[in-house]
Amino acid sequence: MKKIDYTLFFIFIILYSLGLLWQFSASGVELILYGKMETFTRFLIYSIISIAAMFIFIFIPKKFFIKYARPIFYVSFLLLILVYIPFLSSNIEYRRWIYLFGLSFQPSELFKLSLIIFASYILSKDYFLWEKGRDLFPLISLAFIGVMLIIFETDFSTAVLTYLIFLSLLFVGTYKTKHFYIPFSLLIFAPIFVLLRKDWLNRIIGTLYPFKRITQEGYQIVQSLIAIGSGGLFGSGYMNGKQKFLYVPLLSKDFIFSLICEETGLIGGAVVIFVFFLLLVRGYSISMKVSDVFFKILSFGITTHIFSQAIIVVGVNLGLFPVTGLTLPFISYGGSSLLISGIEAGILLNISRFVE
Repeated sequence: MKKIDYTLFFIFIILYSLGLLWQFSASGVELILYGKMETFTRFLIYSIISIAAMFIFIFIPKKFFIKYARPIFYVSFLLLILVYIPFLSSNIEYRRWIYLFGLSFQPSELFKLSLIIFASYILSKDYFLWEKGRDLFPLISLAFIGVMLIIFETDFSTAVLTYLIFLSLLFVGTYKTKHFYIPFSLLIFAPIFVLLRKDWLNRIIGTLYPFKRITQEGYQIVQSLIAIGSGGLFGSGYMNGKQKFLYVPLLSKDFIFSLICEETGLIGGAVVIFVFFLLLVRGYSISMKVSDVFFKILSFGITTHIFSQAIIVVGVNLGLFPVTGLTLPFISYGGSSLLISGIEAGILLNISRFVE
């Protein structure tokens, strides 16, 4: 066992720093309008908790993940169901958070990570890898039901991302093509769900024709594009962005990348993407070099999750994907997302100690 991968560690520190810098910039509007920076203060607290979780999970032994992979997955599955209990979820239309004792938590964030851990555990079993698939049907069934629960929370983007990550784990974790293509075929239901939900369909249309729907579904994308375009090559300067003044909705969450581009330009945006690309390369390198099969699949899944979610959010800000509600890992505002990101960072750094 070696020391952690310090290159990867500094990548995470850079991402946390970017989050703090631009959440502070985004909260400048609150300071001017209300005389306080509540969003940044909360983000700072969430970041401290997230970083603490990262350091804790660096030293969690493998036997913990093996022993509790199944229980943690079942707990996260149960939490997805609890979202539908009225007094635990205050929003009838968007049942995505559990509210208890003044705190809120998004179970789908935990479900993504627990599914990665549980699937890695199942796929790393020797008897499964080479011959049998008796654990695969329950795994696919539970994953599909969990994704369906997220869809009925009206969180289509998180559901699709979760299932795609799961498919990627099946792709690298099994040698039989039927184990991948059968669950892959279930994606045929995705367009059906879109057609059944008029607001989801309109969101896609708004992405394709944002300037024709500038007062409707295309508004957020148009304002994001204006922010990115006005930044030019070098940006307007830190704290000098104008679109954050109530033009770009959900700036600290979904569209924080547009603020970075406005204030640091194309170069700043490219740097952020490059940092996530470095994380991808480093994470996959760890996955290929570590000898333990469980760690190999787990590190692949975590890296895939962080990078794919980052690219989707960047794509949303650029008008390439419909508005999703996903957060930019380590940078966007969101307590549940930051906590899970910190745990994933800790697990990945933990695995890096076992690279030969």
